[in-house]
Amino acid sequence: MKIFERFIPPEKKSPILLAILDFVTDVVVIFALVIFVIKPFFIAPFRVQQQSMTPNVLDGEFIVVWKTPYLFGREYARNDVVVFRPPNSENYLIKRIIGLPGETIRFAEGFVWIGDENSEFEKLDESFLSPQNFGNTCLANFCSDSTKAETIDLEVPAGRYFLMGDNRLGSRDSRSCFGSSCAADADHSLRHDEIEGRVFFAFARFWNENGSSNLSFSGVRLFGDPLEN
Repeated sequence: MKIFERFIPPEKKSPILLAILDFVTDVVVIFALVIFVIKPFFIAPFRVQQQSMTPNVLDGEFIVVWKTPYLFGREYARNDVVVFRPPNSENYLIKRIIGLPGETIRFAEGFVWIGDENSEFEKLDESFLSPQNFGNTCLANFCSDSTKAETIDLEVPAGRYFLMGDNRLGSRDSRSCFGSSCAADADHSLRHDEIEGRVFFAFARFWNENGSSNLSFSGVRLFGDPLEN
């Protein structure tokens, strides 16, 4: 770019100076595009600093969130892994969408059941859970024989989503109103516009024995096609 060249007196123009100014200009423009265009409307990077999605997303991993289609009305689907910031919180969380708008979520026998408009319930396929968590999903963050014996139904309001972490025994999610203990002003679910976007790419940083770090692309994982609904 030659933006600054017109402001430099002819006698002070030099190839090195012009090259430096061009480089600085390019960096500023790229930085502005990332901050003001790409991040708000296209993709956003995050580093995971929680264990609520283990073993599928690990603490310390880097993820990329796809935002564009959801800004223009695309609905989220069940099992989408998403990033969001709960109301009255400064921290971003990562969870999995379990209940869709208008559905009824049933907790029974340590599993999740989804009810339709005819009040018929079907057990949710959660083969992605670890052996420790499989069959241990209750409304509380712990399961016992007595809590598994209870049947509890929660209705997801229209336009909202019910989310849970894959580490069911160690996740603060919709069941606990994201850690607020479901106080009077808290809600079990999230609005569409409260979700930052869908995770479609994750990779890990590993540390060598000498203390240095490197990105291991053997740990790269895709969470569906970003163009899929």
